[in-house]
Amino acid sequence: MTSHVMALFLYNGRMRRIFLMAALALLAGGCIWNRAKVNDASVAERVAQVVPGKTRAADLPRILGAEPTAVIPLREGQVLYGWAYGDAKTEGFSLILLTLTKTNSAFASVYVLADAQGVVRRVQATPPPEVAWETWPFGE
Repeated sequence: MTSHVMALFLYNGRMRRIFLMAALALLAGGCIWNRAKVNDASVAERVAQVVPGKTRAADLPRILGAEPTAVIPLREGQVLYGWAYGDAKTEGFSLILLTLTKTNSAFASVYVLADAQGVVRRVQATPPPEVAWETWPFGE
């Protein structure tokens, strides 16, 4: 009889430990790291190859390595081409019912104005953004 009671106690103790470990695993949660890039930031470097007065609008996707994200027709046949690019980084910590996250994002763009004949007349580019990873979701 005593061995049956001891076996039951050990069995229950083992079950308690398994239950406790499973509960701790669920409560432990985890870290969240995510990065989303919009287009390639090398567009800003490649824009130096665009020469106003010489470069043709038809050559822009090949030179910049991507199709424009915006094409805006203007007066007198002019067209404004835009390339947006940037980076977004999300960091956080998650428990079962509580998730704390922070997303840092920055975007830049390149704009090219072409005349009615398809010749580039003006180029404007903002420098590629720097986005830091931050582990604390509140403030900086």
